[in-house]
Amino acid sequence: MKAKQPRIAEIQTLRGFAFLAVVLQHAIGHYAYLPEAGIADGAMLAIELIAAKFAVPVFIFITGLVLFYNYQERVHASSFIRKRCKDIVLPYLIWSAIYEIAFREDGIPLGQELKRIYEYGLTGTASYHLWYVIMVIQLYLLFPLIQQGVFRIRAACSTRQIVALLIVLTIGYIWLTALQGTISDAVIEWNLPVLTPLFSEYADRNALYFFIYFVMGMVAGLNMNRWKQLLLQWKTIGISLYVLVACALFYKIVSHFSVNGKIIIQYNDTLLVQPFMAVFLMISVVAMYIVALAFQEHASERFKRIFNYLGHYSYGAYLAHALMLTAATFVTDRYLLGWNVSLRTIVAFVLCTLLSVFVAQLLSRFPLGRLLTGTPAMKKG
Repeated sequence: MKAKQPRIAEIQTLRGFAFLAVVLQHAIGHYAYLPEAGIADGAMLAIELIAAKFAVPVFIFITGLVLFYNYQERVHASSFIRKRCKDIVLPYLIWSAIYEIAFREDGIPLGQELKRIYEYGLTGTASYHLWYVIMVIQLYLLFPLIQQGVFRIRAACSTRQIVALLIVLTIGYIWLTALQGTISDAVIEWNLPVLTPLFSEYADRNALYFFIYFVMGMVAGLNMNRWKQLLLQWKTIGISLYVLVACALFYKIVSHFSVNGKIIIQYNDTLLVQPFMAVFLMISVVAMYIVALAFQEHASERFKRIFNYLGHYSYGAYLAHALMLTAATFVTDRYLLGWNVSLRTIVAFVLCTLLSVFVAQLLSRFPLGRLLTGTPAMKKG
């Protein structure tokens, strides 16, 4: 049996960062559009949202990195997919049913309810955060084929040719994000089974529109030492570029708060699949990895343990967090009514994080509970 690859210390830290960023985004989504949210709240929440938008791209990046790092030889498709069905798909399906039941409409017959659970499980629409899981499941299912293609390209091409191909893919991806609306209109007109909904109604969970982050993870996973070396060598430029583009995005967001002379807080400029955001998010992935490397080098052991803990339970906590956010915002809306919207957002974020990780950790202690988290309890030490 082939020996396991050495553990990448910063990956759990990166997962922890991404999980916190997801929760923060959804807490912002609850409070940003309240009538009492003023322009100052809109600006503050815009800064927080920009800082948190790396979450989904980083999760996809980690998926690509870990898969290509751990599977340096050709995978056996059946055993690979079986494991992912157990660890990723099954918990997702159970939580889809939980969300459908928890937020069900009154008076719906049982047969119709079961049909809806099936449809929601297939489309990731049982809750607003499950779109990501459906999207990443596509990458897992396609990985054996993707891996074969990558290995053939590596064997047939020189390093220079591969770099050129990566540049073309990057430019092509940015162009693709600009064409999403055009593609959607075309497939609606063609009315093709599967493809029409995948590129129109459910385009936001089509893995094609997120492939570049998986490719970035692939590049890192296949060239781990060189990847880290380059990031450390160019860290000042990487972080500076991130700050510069983040400032430009902030200006863009705030400039669109004024609509027909009215102040309307909206964050459409941060939608993931559009050219400027694609550039920002690719830079964000690099910047967050640089931060994770610095964290591993300089943080105290206590903070490292905290983020290792967050990273370990991140999938189960992610699945649970929408339900926990409902509980958290119930508390903040009831007991902090009249507080500043930005402060209520932060309190809800903290409460949701604590509840989500606690639930994931508690469930992981039990054999049946693990079916809901895909992760065993963390070993002591």
